[in-house]
Amino acid sequence: MSFTYAQGELQEVVYLKNGSIIRGTIIEQQPNKLIKIQTNDGNVFVYNIDEVDKITKEPYYNTTHKKNNSNFQYKETNGYKGFLELGYTSGSGYYGQDELEINGTYGYQFNPYLFLGAGTGVHYYFDSDKVAIPIYADFRANILKNTIAPFVGIKVGYSPFDFQGFYLNPNAGVRFALDSKTLNALNISMGYSMQKVDIGWGFKQTVEGFNIKVGIEF
Repeated sequence: MSFTYAQGELQEVVYLKNGSIIRGTIIEQQPNKLIKIQTNDGNVFVYNIDEVDKITKEPYYNTTHKKNNSNFQYKETNGYKGFLELGYTSGSGYYGQDELEINGTYGYQFNPYLFLGAGTGVHYYFDSDKVAIPIYADFRANILKNTIAPFVGIKVGYSPFDFQGFYLNPNAGVRFALDSKTLNALNISMGYSMQKVDIGWGFKQTVEGFNIKVGIEF
């Protein structure tokens, strides 16, 4: 994942004594009194000069960084990215089975909100001692652009091996950004998975359950 960068272009960066960092354009500065800076998303902040540690000019990135993570915002550029996640499913219904799974997805981020990719996983079912390897399309939508942001997603695909049949996994969770430069993130989600299985003699049943997953975004 990359950021927009213009060769030779600089932005003003204000470092506060409390550790906060504000990037943007200084629109007013009163010597020995105050400084006013407008961030890249249009917010304006005013600080007394005794709150300021230093003011620099640095290469421009499409970021706005504040110490309070709930107010931190960023603007992702388009690009390729991947997900790797580990999950556990608690079976429900008559044919429900507990399951351990590992999934990997790779795809394209169209804007700060929408991602579409494809992936596969290895899903081990404890009760039947069988493995499903679903191949799926993965859609995800981030609700906000903060470092802590909710998202919703859905995986739709097909498993061609032991547990052969249609696969579906709608999910929702929270994304925790790990840094402001590469936008690596930790994801925690909950969902409901459904795997169609062939039990023989032309009959199919749905193995289903509630799951929780922890993943990384890179």
